[in-house]
Amino acid sequence: MDSKNELNTTNWFSKFSLSFLAIVGVINTTLFIVMPLLPYKLSTFILPAGFLALGLAILFSIGFSIYWHKRKQVNTIIYVSWLSVLLRYWIAFLLLDFGFQKIFEVNFNYSYHIDDSLVSSLTGPELTWKYYGFSYGLSVIVAFFQIIGSVFLLFRRTLLLGVLILLPVMLNIVLINIFYNIGPITLFTSILITLGLFTLFLQHKVEVIRFFKQYKSTLPSLGSNSLRLIARVFCVVIPLLFVIYYNYDVHLSKKYFGKWKVEKMIRNGEVVSEESWINDTLAWKTIYIEERGKMYYCPNPYLYEESISLFMKYHYNEKNQEFTAISYENNPNKPDTIPVQINNLTDKSMQWEMIFNKDTLQMDLKKVNPREIDRLRD
Repeated sequence: MDSKNELNTTNWFSKFSLSFLAIVGVINTTLFIVMPLLPYKLSTFILPAGFLALGLAILFSIGFSIYWHKRKQVNTIIYVSWLSVLLRYWIAFLLLDFGFQKIFEVNFNYSYHIDDSLVSSLTGPELTWKYYGFSYGLSVIVAFFQIIGSVFLLFRRTLLLGVLILLPVMLNIVLINIFYNIGPITLFTSILITLGLFTLFLQHKVEVIRFFKQYKSTLPSLGSNSLRLIARVFCVVIPLLFVIYYNYDVHLSKKYFGKWKVEKMIRNGEVVSEESWINDTLAWKTIYIEERGKMYYCPNPYLYEESISLFMKYHYNEKNQEFTAISYENNPNKPDTIPVQINNLTDKSMQWEMIFNKDTLQMDLKKVNPREIDRLRD
């Protein structure tokens, strides 16, 4: 049985899927081209008109698939061929457009307001824009795969190769659009493209399965079946156990993780004033305790500044309940080990006593809830 024989015996849902992806995709692509060109005074009608056009396209694809399925004398291969051509061309058109946008820095171009914004204040779309816009080289590489894959879609001989190039790219984009809340229209378009590529892939599933059955490594097998099975199990289990153990060890100090506001600091018996941080980089206002034994002491109460902040490592011994700070400031090769006495520890506050650079320090720390950070900045 080959792909052509399967096409003549497709069920209604398969016919509807292809009709939907081809017809709705063409209308969506047309709207993508036309809408930005419309005058501004028509902007209030653009969105309703777009949804109306897509709704009509969906209804038409349903009706067309029912008509196609009911008429037994219809040449299914001809219908599939025309719809597949529409599907291939609109996908190629959109992805070529996105690819060229990246090369000419229309997509992920430099954003001045995002560059001057705090990371914690950025939305999902802004974070994505900043991340991909940081490296023009990365954008060009993504664009290359989009362009070369799209060009391959335009030729039957290279169709499957184009699909195999574009599917991983589009699956990644769909996941970004979902988990970074990029927007419903962008998400809809990316899902439409991905489903279209998957449909084109399924049209060649018989040949693909045959290819993988026919071609396998020609190198000789080493060892017995049992030995190979044990080696495969080890390759899976050992990394898993290592990560589980490492995660357990790291999270022993999880109760200390977070952003801690220094509400009061006493140095050598004298209270450090609220404004001392402006001129004294050791008048810390915030202590960040991260996983993997990292701590950052920052004098700026409003944002983290690396140039004036102090980095330390820490070690927590759960058995003895000992917390030790490790300072590299004086001698990176021979760091200072600083015992930290922690009193009155709760989920929201604690008190520290330590000796740093011959200064006796006492600090009252209050944990800052991430949701309160933006409110504190206002």
